[in-house]
Amino acid sequence: MATHNNMNNDDLRSLLGTSNMENEMIVNKDNYNENKELGPNYLLGDQEHIDKTTKVSWILVITTISTSLGCSIPAGYNTGVVNAPAEVLKQWCNETIMHRYAVQFSSAQLDGLWSILVSIFLIGGIIGGVAGGKLANVFGRKGTLQLIYLINLVSGILFFSSKSLASVELFFIARLLSGLSAGLTMAMVPMYLLELSPANKSGLFGVMFTVGLNFGVVLSQFLGLGNILGNESSWHYLFSLYGGWVLLALPTLKFIPESPKYLYTVRNEHSKALSELSNLRGKPISDIRWELENLLVSPERWTLRKVISEPSSRKAIIITCIVMLGQQLSGINAVFYYSTSIFRNAGMSTAGAQYGNLSTGVINFIVTILSTTFIDNFGRKTLLLFSSTICVFMLTALMTSMILSSIGTIPGISYLLILFVIGYVLFYGFGLGPIPFFIGSELTDVGPRPIIMSAMSVANWSGNFLVGLAFPFVNLVLKQYSFLPFIVFTVFLIIFTWKVVPETKQSFGQQSADSE
Repeated sequence: MATHNNMNNDDLRSLLGTSNMENEMIVNKDNYNENKELGPNYLLGDQEHIDKTTKVSWILVITTISTSLGCSIPAGYNTGVVNAPAEVLKQWCNETIMHRYAVQFSSAQLDGLWSILVSIFLIGGIIGGVAGGKLANVFGRKGTLQLIYLINLVSGILFFSSKSLASVELFFIARLLSGLSAGLTMAMVPMYLLELSPANKSGLFGVMFTVGLNFGVVLSQFLGLGNILGNESSWHYLFSLYGGWVLLALPTLKFIPESPKYLYTVRNEHSKALSELSNLRGKPISDIRWELENLLVSPERWTLRKVISEPSSRKAIIITCIVMLGQQLSGINAVFYYSTSIFRNAGMSTAGAQYGNLSTGVINFIVTILSTTFIDNFGRKTLLLFSSTICVFMLTALMTSMILSSIGTIPGISYLLILFVIGYVLFYGFGLGPIPFFIGSELTDVGPRPIIMSAMSVANWSGNFLVGLAFPFVNLVLKQYSFLPFIVFTVFLIIFTWKVVPETKQSFGQQSADSE
């Protein structure tokens, strides 16, 4: 990673910015080794022409909608769907096992079985994250998307069939497959959308993945309410509903393109890459050739060992994983876990507390949508620092209020708890929520990008799994101080971001380059 201090105009041409700029040149191995010292980003001379003419095409819009319906929304939906109908599903598991195997589970055994059914989704996510990078290069970006659609359809069918066939085993397999799909989605979709997007809109399309993810979570929370689908007679519709969105997305597959940068740099299919890019941009090849013909191509295949051995890609994978782990260890899942009890303590009924919990998810979703309007106007590093700092303040205030609430009755303290929960979720959505999902793609080049995004996905699911496993024990031991570890982790993330993370937002008049 190059530094940005004391640079003149000539130095700017070797500035390490973002890979949004994607102008590479084909060179031999010796030239590649020389030029990679400059970092993955280079400037084009005719940038003014580029910025004025690169627009969002209808094909890119269709592709974004398709990946949302077929990948991002199902991933978020399956992440949040198990919470509301948990007791209904436990009862079904107990009755099914009793009927099929004549075995009566104790309460502890039933809780253990349910923990397995919940956590196997996270295990699938880790497996999908590990496999995502390899599949993205072997089958291509579009081929891997088709595989995700297929897995989502199969898992949806298995969820629906598990009730009528009275099979906990089918439910288990469906959870594993849906987790696998979610892991692949997280590794693939942000990278794919960034590779297709115009350079000056990369932040917008990076956030679109998170918009779909959060919408899926909120929708599952809403439909999972007991008076809608989260009940004994309708839960199988609840768990399989996302399969219908995948069916809606299937006809769009003939329109969505393969990544031109993947075709050009990984497959060396230059003519096909230019043709795909021409269709994607809606312009003749002569007007868009600049996006590909200057790409820096390595004659070597990228592996995890190669990514780690190269200084620039090694730094990118470390930053990507730490930022994603920082997001997962910032306390967002714990806040959602606590929000229902906080709302009940404020005087709400159980149903009211559930709607209050749902409202926090809605706020997170709305803020994520709003972030698409300004994400490209502010630096990624700036937003990440701002969001993380306010989240530390909100968590500290929430923990302090919980402590004060536990030692005596202070008028209005319960309403302050609600305020701090909403404040945390609100500012989380400004930067700490969406940016870790796509910053890895902006830090690196086309070649190492799938591996780095796979590492990001694994970091996400591992962090999620760690919080889910450890938080009940942390809460039991620390009680009102249970948010303290999350505050410490987020403070570390702020320091790490400030000291180590480079700004990846492209400035006006600057375009970034991918190299492989």
